[in-house]
Amino acid sequence: MINPESYRQGEWVNIPEEYVILKYLEKTGLGPRSYFVDPERFVFPLMIQEFIEAACFNDLKPLSEEHLAAAAKAIALLNSQGITPENFPFRKGYTRYSYLTSVKTWQKRLKEIKKSEQPDVLEWAQKIEKVIDGAKKILEKFEPLLEKAPFSFNFDGAHCGNTYWKNNKVIFLDWQKVSYGDPAFTLARFLTSVDKTGEVSSANKELMVQTYLKRREVPNFAQLVDQRLFERQTADLVWVLWNYVKENKIEPVEQTINIFPRYKRVKKLLEEY
Repeated sequence: MINPESYRQGEWVNIPEEYVILKYLEKTGLGPRSYFVDPERFVFPLMIQEFIEAACFNDLKPLSEEHLAAAAKAIALLNSQGITPENFPFRKGYTRYSYLTSVKTWQKRLKEIKKSEQPDVLEWAQKIEKVIDGAKKILEKFEPLLEKAPFSFNFDGAHCGNTYWKNNKVIFLDWQKVSYGDPAFTLARFLTSVDKTGEVSSANKELMVQTYLKRREVPNFAQLVDQRLFERQTADLVWVLWNYVKENKIEPVEQTINIFPRYKRVKKLLEEY
């Protein structure tokens, strides 16, 4: 039961829509079973769903190869589902046909960050502004490959905190954020959440990509994953500072959030690309 006013407007699906998705996915076992939805009777929309008993990320970290492989298999199955804009009303901002829609979000968040009066926040805002300018040029070069990709249903909340393992299978929870588009999005989203700084090891990436491709063939998938990882890691760099400001934190930025390793990594990627 979630207060609709707490939703970030235009970003999350509502409870009745989440129910539709979970009923569609029921045969896959990727999410909890949903038994009942009532959008009107209670003060807030209500959905009754299965209680999941499974091992969470905090009980398993660091994740083994078996856990990573199970997640890759689940993501391949998820991306194979025929949920499209034709049979589900995706939010306008959550169709991922272009990397450049992300740039608009970053620029909007940067404006909000710049409203802060904290010197260290404004100093980081200047650094991030330069990163966004450089990232936009690179993402423009990435566009042609994405345009050729076979688009897929994605679970945008597929980070480790929403991932549970049971009997060598993965169950995802909290389906308020879904999208349609880039087939590499969900896998890249998961990879960036394995380490708290967003670092993605080559071994983890290789294992998950190869496991995915054994279950679902996607042309140029490895390259699409690399491109989306660059976009996601840049997005997360912007997000950690934006969220710091949004939560009205006053402690020194670098001591409060892991912004420096994220910035260092994205700067390195900018130089490589």
